[in-house]
Amino acid sequence: MKRAKFTRYLTAAVLLVILVIILIPLVWSISMSFDRTATTYLPEFSLIPHEPTLFNYKAAAKMIDLPRYFLNTVIIVVINTTLAVFFSMMCGFAFAKLNFVGKRFWFIFMLAVMMVPFESRLVPLFLQYRDWGLLNTWWPLILGQFAYVYGTFFARSYISSIPDSLAESVYIDGGSQWRVFFSIILPLSKPIMSTLAILQVIANWNAYLWPLVVIRDYKKQMISVGVAMFNANQNATYYGPRMAVAVLSAIPLVILYLILQKHIVASIAVSGIKQ
Repeated sequence: MKRAKFTRYLTAAVLLVILVIILIPLVWSISMSFDRTATTYLPEFSLIPHEPTLFNYKAAAKMIDLPRYFLNTVIIVVINTTLAVFFSMMCGFAFAKLNFVGKRFWFIFMLAVMMVPFESRLVPLFLQYRDWGLLNTWWPLILGQFAYVYGTFFARSYISSIPDSLAESVYIDGGSQWRVFFSIILPLSKPIMSTLAILQVIANWNAYLWPLVVIRDYKKQMISVGVAMFNANQNATYYGPRMAVAVLSAIPLVILYLILQKHIVASIAVSGIKQ
């Protein structure tokens, strides 16, 4: 009993130390974003601003068009999440409950696609969209969401657990497969749909490499790339505005996490992956 209690206390102490190590840089960044002295040079380490002010946030608002980046990102996140979740559920339903030619082959083929890193497909995809004349538009960011392979895999696993008797009752009443999908599958699949939606929101909000490659117009760019471009273009002494931009860009995801933290933790447990 004493040994178990000691193990719990030791584990809690180790986790507390790790938490402090993680939080110190974060708190220092927030402190610098409110520190007037951080505008021209890097101030001495302090978790409390030396000269508290909102100057860095006012300066950042003039240096970078954050509202436009936020709007672009929100539009892409909403469109991509809707498409990815809906078509994942459709494909998952087909693989789980329907019979068609090559069903096993296509499922194995889909699993093989999951094992191919995106970076190895980046150049062929870039050349494809270039030939289609779609570069510097949002289409390269959207079209890939029609085939969300990870979502299809998890949707199939979840839908397979739904009893076939529910669908059979619809067929007996003369209902079609679409009726089964919309009246049975989707209402009973809210947990996996929430999981996929959360993972898609996080993945699209943090997307960096693909938007950087296919979009050249900064007015069409995503928040992650916009912040990176701002940091690359500004003088290295502008620590305060940089930290202010970083804090502002992280606020939406922080709010989302605080509201949906239970669902996010559950989604990581269900999916078994981090995006």
